[in-house]
Amino acid sequence: MGQPTILVVDDFAVMRDLVVHQLKLLGMTDVHTASNGEDALKLLAGRSFSLVLSDWSMPGMSGLGLLKQVRSNPALARLPFILVTAEIQREKVAAAIEAKVSDFLLKPFRPDELERRIQAALGGQRLAPPVAAAPAPAAPAQRQTVLVVDDTPANLTLVGGLLRDDYQVKLAARGDKALQLCASSAPDLVLLDLMMPEMDGFEVCRRLKADPATAHIPVIFLTAVSDASRTVEGLALGAVDYVSKPIEPMILKARVATALRTARDRENLRAQFDLALENARLREEVERITRHDLHNPLAAIIGMSSAMLLEGPLNETQNRQLVAIERTANDMLDMLKLSALLLRMEAGDYRPEPHPVDLAALLQRVADESRGICAGRHISIVLELGAARSVAGNQLLLYSMLHNLVRNATEASTAGDTVRITLAADGEIRIHNRAAVPEPMRERFFEKYATSGKENGSGLGTYSARLITEAHGGSIAMTTSDVDGTTLAIVLPAK
Repeated sequence: MGQPTILVVDDFAVMRDLVVHQLKLLGMTDVHTASNGEDALKLLAGRSFSLVLSDWSMPGMSGLGLLKQVRSNPALARLPFILVTAEIQREKVAAAIEAKVSDFLLKPFRPDELERRIQAALGGQRLAPPVAAAPAPAAPAQRQTVLVVDDTPANLTLVGGLLRDDYQVKLAARGDKALQLCASSAPDLVLLDLMMPEMDGFEVCRRLKADPATAHIPVIFLTAVSDASRTVEGLALGAVDYVSKPIEPMILKARVATALRTARDRENLRAQFDLALENARLREEVERITRHDLHNPLAAIIGMSSAMLLEGPLNETQNRQLVAIERTANDMLDMLKLSALLLRMEAGDYRPEPHPVDLAALLQRVADESRGICAGRHISIVLELGAARSVAGNQLLLYSMLHNLVRNATEASTAGDTVRITLAADGEIRIHNRAAVPEPMRERFFEKYATSGKENGSGLGTYSARLITEAHGGSIAMTTSDVDGTTLAIVLPAK
């Protein structure tokens, strides 16, 4: 791969320059910048880019807004796009994934993480969560490390002694020594004296936050200064808290624990982002396999078997076998289409095209096929059509849903039972069988992977039925009892 051309979009000039500098240190020198979404779109229209690295929170057009604009342009629809953010909510993550974001970078980030994300995006894949992305909570063998920095030996002894039972403690009497320790083996937290000779706490914090390799380390200032402006200055540099001298042991321990817990939660959130992105990537990969890797061979089988049937001559056995091959291949093709649609329904980005579907004819087909399957088990299928009714939707999905629900009812039945399918005058579809749903399953009946231990049961049948019904704007409900058996009621909007 040649030198990538990267567009960095951020309204904050310092952050923009920092990212550009970091990219150049990684050997990526063909970097262009924009301070807002509108300027970014102009640059994208004027030349070709390999990747966009955009801040999320910008005035005017946000990073998400820019992403949506990029994806709406057919020429840019597949351009790798990474969103950079300091804090984010789950619903915002979902919105970005729906808009086809390539990846996230959670501030602050290290150079190696930036490089990994960019390489993954340029390679057309999202990164799976790294094995150690979320620190293991409360693992006694891997205590978190706290670096205490103070030019007064007595303070080092005091603070180190207070924390040593709970954390691995490192000590530094000078700012330059603290920076060396952070660079060689980054601690989980720095407790930093504000007033030190040569290099004060402000300067140490400033250098830590300016270096992407240490910018993620939380800093708590230790200070006897009560000046509010100095407190604000320290927080603006990136400190997470202050502890006043003389030190109160309980307050110190509580604030250290809170800062470390917040940092750990942040890493867990980063891992959750990665997992959500990986799940989206897997959905896309399954859709791709369905569309190309499996669809094309099946289409070839159908085409060849049809041609052989037309060309002949064939004996009766050969003709019957080819018809069976063609029918089976068509059934598999329908199943693949259904699987792809179900994935889209799970992601919330599918609405069926409104084609007219005759429910009475569809139920008649389901009943006839079910009778053939159940003939050897002596289970009766009774169909009662109270009224003609047409709905708008996807016939393949509706057939699959009804066929699966009737099959579930027959599988729960025993010899001599009757499965009753009713299309009521008000349009409600009811499927009834005599068996009751097991008690533990009743609350989870429509949940994914919910199964009562049926052999080879996937727990997806009723879950997919709910997805399909809701995608059509309808509803599905289940009632069950040991006395009355089980009834599924499906309501679909009339055409």
